[in-house]
Amino acid sequence: NGKVTNVIFNASLYQNADGLPAGVFVVARDITELEIASEKIKGLLAEKELILKEVHHRIKNNMNTVAGIMYMQANTLKEDSAIAALNDAQSRVLSMMLLYDKLYISHNFNKLSAREYLSTLVDEIIDNFPNKGIVRIEKNIDDFILDTKKMSDLGIFINEILTNSMKYAFTGRISGIINVSALVKDNRLTISVADNGIGIPESVNIENSSSFGLQLLNMMAMSLNGGMKIERDNGTKFILEFNL
Repeated sequence: NGKVTNVIFNASLYQNADGLPAGVFVVARDITELEIASEKIKGLLAEKELILKEVHHRIKNNMNTVAGIMYMQANTLKEDSAIAALNDAQSRVLSMMLLYDKLYISHNFNKLSAREYLSTLVDEIIDNFPNKGIVRIEKNIDDFILDTKKMSDLGIFINEILTNSMKYAFTGRISGIINVSALVKDNRLTISVADNGIGIPESVNIENSSSFGLQLLNMMAMSLNGGMKIERDNGTKFILEFNL
């Protein structure tokens, strides 16, 4: 009837009694239904990507709204500690918002390039501080892929340390250096955030502290199944290690 049908041919050689080639068996298989199913799956995957993209966009917009409300609320307060707490919370929200922004423009909604996300995150955090002009930022970030959950935890971790460095490390200084590195070796990631500032007092115990910031760092380290330590040599250096 002139209808075109897509088929797959399978051919195999057969031999005669003397072991010599005698012919070829050829089997033709109609793959029309298989192709229809394949196209349907492609359509469903495309629809899923659109839905995920819209979800990430809405989450980002909602976070932006929350951050805006925090900013407005902070401007109505008089107590310095309350203002600082809201500003810190806003900074944490913005770090997560950046993640969803990167996911929105990415072709992969489950994983993201660490170099792309973390490098931008560092720049945006530093840019929020009035003393940014006196601080030199050094970055050494390997290009590796992380799932969104780990990337979010890592973003919060780095945001917390950078925020505290910019707020406290260079008090009374005319210049400073912050180094951020993320290096992968043998499928193990080592994150370090170091500054050459005035340092954290020896009396501060990072594993048993009443400080919300340090408690948050420990929570993120536990969430990543990693270990965190601090070095107090010529400033402060936080080190986080976990398996990819």
